[in-house]
Amino acid sequence: MNETNTSDPFTQANIQKADAFLAQFIDIKQLLPIKEGLTKEMIEYFNQFKFSAQIQIGPLTYQERQKKIQKYRQKKNNRQFTKKNHYENRVKKAKSRQREKGRFISNKK
Repeated sequence: MNETNTSDPFTQANIQKADAFLAQFIDIKQLLPIKEGLTKEMIEYFNQFKFSAQIQIGPLTYQERQKKIQKYRQKKNNRQFTKKNHYENRVKKAKSRQREKGRFISNKK
């Protein structure tokens, strides 16, 4: 007497159709907590902890960590990968000296 109900509203196909229909009107991110069975009060309770400035992330607070991440991203965007001569006078002197097989030689020869 195994009767299968073909009009079961909780089949995977029906759930996907319902999600597609609701996605036209509601953002999916808003729909997920409802599907999980969380009430509005529960969601607000959990959200108060997510973005609190006093929350510790390792040794840093949330705001301190955000400042460090912003500073890192600025430095990353300003990186220079071109060669830079720190000692221009040494480069000029080396170019003017005599060489033999790539090595410097004295002028006394």
